[in-house]
Amino acid sequence: MSGANPGLAYHDTPPLSAPLRFFLTAPLFGLAAGLVLLADGELLVSRWTPGALALVHLFAAGFMLQAMLGALLQILPVVAGASVPAPLRIAGLTHVLLGLGAASLAIGLGLGQPLAIVAGGALLVGGLGIFLLASVIGLARAAHAQGASRTPRDLRLALSALAIATGLGLLLAFVIGRGMSLPLALPTLVDLHAVWAWMGWGGLLLAATSWVVVPMFQITPAYPAGFTRYWAPATLLSLVLWSLSMSVGLGWGVMLFGTALLVCAGAFAAQTLGLQRRTRRSTPDAPFRAFRLSMLSLLASLVALLLAALHDAPQWPVLAGVLILHGTFAGAISAMLYKIVPFLAWLNLTQAGVRAPNMKKLLPDRPARLQLRLHGIALGALVLAVLVPVLTPVAGLLVAAEFGWLLVNLSRAVLAWHRAAQP
Repeated sequence: MSGANPGLAYHDTPPLSAPLRFFLTAPLFGLAAGLVLLADGELLVSRWTPGALALVHLFAAGFMLQAMLGALLQILPVVAGASVPAPLRIAGLTHVLLGLGAASLAIGLGLGQPLAIVAGGALLVGGLGIFLLASVIGLARAAHAQGASRTPRDLRLALSALAIATGLGLLLAFVIGRGMSLPLALPTLVDLHAVWAWMGWGGLLLAATSWVVVPMFQITPAYPAGFTRYWAPATLLSLVLWSLSMSVGLGWGVMLFGTALLVCAGAFAAQTLGLQRRTRRSTPDAPFRAFRLSMLSLLASLVALLLAALHDAPQWPVLAGVLILHGTFAGAISAMLYKIVPFLAWLNLTQAGVRAPNMKKLLPDRPARLQLRLHGIALGALVLAVLVPVLTPVAGLLVAAEFGWLLVNLSRAVLAWHRAAQP
């Protein structure tokens, strides 16, 4: 246990190679997304173009899912006391199935290959099923976490939402790839899958992680107890009621509970920005600023979603997607990786009885600062490309460079860890 963080059981961390494989694979999908943008100048004209569908899944099922599950392998035992059984075996199986599944799904959607779509969906479900089963076993064996932190509860809610988003995604794979008939219209099923993946899985996990990571790494006050107590249940209830309204075509319910979801997302972003203003850091570092940009992107995405609800112009849903996937999640995940990877490397060395170098030696500030600055430039280019499609290849080049650089920086930290571990 850590004296500074008495609720965190650092001695329960799995072998470092378990999460590292996810963290080092995630940027490859971001790099692939940049190359897709570079190759298809018409990709961002609509959310329904084959290239846009491929791009979304390279970000969501590739970059985000790899990074999030890698983080969960660490967070579940440390925060919730839920040790995943056989973590290396679970990590290995999940990692391979998810990587192959995300690649197959993106290729199938981008090139219109039904078999690849179904195969990708099946591989993703297989990998996520293994991970979810192992997580449920770990959570069932864990003692109930003590203390004021709502992170263990909210991790359970996020995993439940992931299971629902996965099931909806599998249905979509069979509808698109095999022509399966359902009582729900295809756009409705797509929206259900997207929002459960966004606010149910991604939003709940980002918040649950932030309850711990923001005060710990950004040196802010803790989130208010009342806020963390009610935010996730309110978000999940709004999501369930919105989904039921969507399914039965209840227009006023869709509007009411959709607005409630936007309010929940906005409240989280505003609360986080408020805590950041009260940081005890004398000079905020690059990950701090990148996380702030991700919260501002989240607020901007809510405006884009409102515009999409009020106007039929195709650019507003695309702009919302750019701000959510690249601005919010890619930005927040990159910021967290720059803190989590060197910290885990330092912790692993310390636990092994090795004199560990300072975390700044494992991953220096300057390369991280420059790469995150490129992330901001790439985000700006993507926003412009939505409005001026001729700029799409430029945005793609910047996105590819951004994620390639992220991979290089994380690899440098891993190499520094290897060197320090040598006798």
